[in-house]
Amino acid sequence: MTEPLAPIFASTYLYGAHKNVGAERWDAWLAHQLAHLDESAWAGLRTLGELKRVCTFDLVTDNSTYITRARSVMAGRFLRGSKDVWLTVDDDVYADEDVLRRVVLACRETRAGVAVPYINRNGLSMTFRRLYGPTLHLDFGSQGSASLRSVDRIGFGLVALHRDLVMLLAKDAPMFREGNDGKSEPDCPALFLEGAQDGDWVGEDYYASRLCEDAGKPLWAMLSAPCEHAGITAMVDMQGHIRVQGLAAAETLDRAFREREREAETGRYKLPPE
Repeated sequence: MTEPLAPIFASTYLYGAHKNVGAERWDAWLAHQLAHLDESAWAGLRTLGELKRVCTFDLVTDNSTYITRARSVMAGRFLRGSKDVWLTVDDDVYADEDVLRRVVLACRETRAGVAVPYINRNGLSMTFRRLYGPTLHLDFGSQGSASLRSVDRIGFGLVALHRDLVMLLAKDAPMFREGNDGKSEPDCPALFLEGAQDGDWVGEDYYASRLCEDAGKPLWAMLSAPCEHAGITAMVDMQGHIRVQGLAAAETLDRAFREREREAETGRYKLPPE
């Protein structure tokens, strides 16, 4: 039996479930789900069921559709606690015990942020912009190993963030109150915003990725870490190639790559740099 890891802080965002269940039934529904994580229809909750096999954790859930604020509130709660690692998982993302153990260990080893890449809902690409630099190989003995590469921007569906990194980012971030009493001290750093960057509109995950880069602590992407998003399981292999599970998903991805190659040949699309 693998030794459990030290406790962590965990968060998930259940706005999709709240919309389906409704406010009146919400508290009872959530209590039942948290008591039967492995049986949940929601991938993020099943991920937490897998996490229970890795370590104990302080869990905070949020059902607000205002995800930029929700993620930043979680950052504030994490910093006001004592845990060294914050694992954030979206409601439609699933990873198993092995991946979760390795991402938490890699986060502790690097004292930075380690993200698990996953495929976009349309099945045509993954939620990162560019991998770069040499591969960092970490050996955890009987607990496994992890291989990481620096990533330019990446989605925050499944990310482990170390306290050192979050404290560094929060130092220069604007602060706001979690409560709306207008009297308490601001206690949450605005780390997850959206807006224009370098001529493009970016969401809160790419915004946070940019903060990490600007702080000199770019995020790591974990290779060979299967992760399911919106029903499609995929990973980035050791060569930096996208691998998907299932023939239909592979054919969809292949068609997308071939179309981009044709567009690049005609000048209608510029392939991103390696």
